[in-house]
Amino acid sequence: MAIAHLAHNGGIDIHYDVTDYTDPWRARETVLLHHGFGRSLNFWREWVPLLARHYRVVRMDARGCGQSQVPPRGAPYTLDLMVQDALGLLDHLNIDRVHWGAEASGGHVGLALALAHPQRIASLTLCNTPFQLPQSANDNYSETEVEQFGLGHWARKTLPNRIDLDKVSPEWQEWSIAEHNKTPSHIANAQHAMIAQGNLLPRLHEVQVPVLVMAGVNSRIAPREQMLKMRDALPHAKLVLFEGYTQGIAFSAPARCVDEMRTFLNALQ
Repeated sequence: MAIAHLAHNGGIDIHYDVTDYTDPWRARETVLLHHGFGRSLNFWREWVPLLARHYRVVRMDARGCGQSQVPPRGAPYTLDLMVQDALGLLDHLNIDRVHWGAEASGGHVGLALALAHPQRIASLTLCNTPFQLPQSANDNYSETEVEQFGLGHWARKTLPNRIDLDKVSPEWQEWSIAEHNKTPSHIANAQHAMIAQGNLLPRLHEVQVPVLVMAGVNSRIAPREQMLKMRDALPHAKLVLFEGYTQGIAFSAPARCVDEMRTFLNALQ
């Protein structure tokens, strides 16, 4: 694990990890994995050994999450800042372009980066990323409750909406709740407000990189109707729907997600 000090906007420390088991004598490409709301790079643990033999794998903690620096209460928390954090990390690591892999709102960051700096993104792989958070997801979130009881309280209450409980172990469920609870309440509320007000659909036609869209066919957070609209709006998109799954496929079906991603990336060569 390492820390990158990024000088933009007053400076912030971003925690990241690089795992690389590719053959050193071969050309290699980089995959950057970005987590979703209130999580950390630890949620990608099952993906790393499946990818790192073929790609250099970079994981990062979003500002205020995991072991990255926590901005003070009331500090700006915007999609543009998260894009700048990712760009700063790529510059710190001297990486020109990446294949962006993300789950949920981490896909918003990748799409925004592909729109603002298309030369830095080779492709996007999005797991259960809606272009706009459905109203039902907003209704299930209470800033007051999170402020009073912590994000772990929200994570436990909403877990059945965010993953198929029969496809992950009880131990994973408890670990996930505890990991969410490490995110400070003011960061969770700021991040949720950022996500809730966004709608990327009007600009999806501008995304020129190849995009793999994956989702559980029964997801209520990334509903099938939205996924079909994303496929149709994106100029170079492939849609894969997982029958029998809802949200959280990055964690309930990690091997299949990585297999779909590798097949997608191999076809680009």
